[in-house]
This record gives sequence, C-alpha cells and structure tokens, in this order.
Amino acid sequence: MTQMTVLNTAEIINNSIVAHYVLGHQLRAAAIDGNCSLPVRAYKNAEKCGLGKLISFLKDNAQMTTRAKEVDALHVDLHDAACGVAALIATGNFDAAIDELATGYYADAAAALTKALSHWKVEIS
Repeated sequence: MTQMTVLNTAEIINNSIVAHYVLGHQLRAAAIDGNCSLPVRAYKNAEKCGLGKLISFLKDNAQMTTRAKEVDALHVDLHDAACGVAALIATGNFDAAIDELATGYYADAAAALTKALSHWKVEIS
C-alpha cells in the first residue's frame, strides 16, 4: 500500500462507509431474491476490503490510534455479522436474514461502524 496521508485516509473512510452500506443492500437483495448461493465465508474476511487494508497498514507501521482500534473491532464485528446473515440466506432463512439486516445485530454493527468512521474522519481532518 502506498504511503498514507490524511487525504488518502479520508478517501478510504468515505469509500468504506459507502462499501459497507452497499454490502447490506447486496445481502438484502440476495435474501429477497432467494439467492442461496452466496459465498458465506467470503463475507467474514475483513482484511480484503479497503478499510481492512488501511487497518493492516496502520498496524504494520505502529500507527494505530484509539479510534483506529475502535474502527478495527467494529469492522471485524460487521464482517462477522455479514457472514451470519449470508449463512441465514444460504440456508433459506430469508425472513430472518431480512430482519437481521433491518433491526438485528447486523443493523447495530453497521450503525456503530458508520458512526466510528465518521468520527475518525473528523479527527484526521
């Protein structure tokens, strides 16, 4: 990964907010469409998205702030929740998946991550 700057980090944060919002909509669409062929385990990997790569860079360079640590934990939580929702969909529990996305642990994890990312962006600006 290239050298991190405030602008790079802010852009990654913006992209992460959008990407994780889209993730929820993709899961919802799969549940509504009855798409049981989701790659369930792929949703668990928090290190492959842009935010995961940023966190890895910060860890590798001893630049983890308190906020970055909070975001890291919340990001892992969200991917765990996404994996759980994907498992519900893959096993045909579409209504339970939709409920989870709307008001369950996934919804809480997504809101907490978005809030922490928004605070982090303000702090680095």
